[in-house]
Amino acid sequence: MRNSEFIKIKLINQSKRKITYVCKFRSIFFFQRNLKIILLILSIITPITFQKQLLSDQESLEINPKQNTINWEKYTIENQYKEKVLWKKIENNKDHLGTIKEVLKYQNLSKNNNEGISSFNRSVVFNDAIVGPDISWLVPPGFKWNKKHKFDFTTLGHSGRFTKGRKGKNFWGWNRGDAVGLFYYQFINNEKTSFGLNYGIRSVYQGSLPGGKSSIGEGQSLGFRADRKISPTEGFSFGAEQLLHFDGLTDSGRNIYLTLSKAFWSNNKTGQFPLDIYTFGIATGRMAEGNVKFLCSNLLGGSGTEVHNQRSLCWAPVFSISRVFNKKISTFFEYNSKWFILGSSIIPFNEIPLRGTFAVQLSDHIDNYKLNSFEEMKWVFRLSLGF
Repeated sequence: MRNSEFIKIKLINQSKRKITYVCKFRSIFFFQRNLKIILLILSIITPITFQKQLLSDQESLEINPKQNTINWEKYTIENQYKEKVLWKKIENNKDHLGTIKEVLKYQNLSKNNNEGISSFNRSVVFNDAIVGPDISWLVPPGFKWNKKHKFDFTTLGHSGRFTKGRKGKNFWGWNRGDAVGLFYYQFINNEKTSFGLNYGIRSVYQGSLPGGKSSIGEGQSLGFRADRKISPTEGFSFGAEQLLHFDGLTDSGRNIYLTLSKAFWSNNKTGQFPLDIYTFGIATGRMAEGNVKFLCSNLLGGSGTEVHNQRSLCWAPVFSISRVFNKKISTFFEYNSKWFILGSSIIPFNEIPLRGTFAVQLSDHIDNYKLNSFEEMKWVFRLSLGF
């Protein structure tokens, strides 16, 4: 009996120990669990409290909503080449529709509802805002001047002629070439017409190199340009470069012109390249030195292609045919009465209207437009920067 009671008491003590261990384990487990929960809550509450403190500090600052409130609106512009997202800053929530006008113009080009093709000097302009490459070297296009850029500066010239071949001379040599500078300002511009003036200088270089004997700025002249939009892809231009000579040293010609231009999108789908552009017209001065000319007279003091000799002011046909592969690169074939030339143009930057053009002379009126050999070829260039 005593043994059985002893065993019973022993079993009771062992069970109590187990219960004690279980209780200790549970207390430790729940303590750790509660500790984790507490830490988790603290990790959430602490940043929020700190953030609220930061916000309260910011709210304590004095803010002028008229000057510092900025709202943003997102406009997604889709075209067949890429999707472009533009953000426009809207101040004071007033007249914000006016601030996105250019964005909507950009969008129009891809939705066959565009304002069409315009020009920037010798360059093509898409949707009246996006400047592309040149589409000619000397022959002015007939498209209306664009609305975005009013000013343009250009310098153009050509290398000298090799009458008996280069005879080992470098093709890229200047060889007593010639260059002029022109400033354009188109200050009147509406939906259908534009008008502006141009100021020319005969000499853009003075130095010891060939062609540097004349003083910079001599040979000053004034001209004009008037354009008319016929349709979104065609127009005509009437103007003159170096029309009025101020110092009697201008020999770059009284280049009066009347041109008509027409553009054709690929497959007649607006915005789909390549874009083909055809320009035809009549002109005088440097654009009427060829063998085909008419209506010659002494009007305005002659052609202005010589300083000491007065040549008659004659009219001649001119044209240029251009293919614009995209918004940056083009090629063209031009007849400016004096030469047949083949060239290409590029605009390397998206936001800067800097255009560069290079072409080679295929034939010259002096040789009755005989196709030149490589030894007889010379090159021409045009470099323009808009504002």
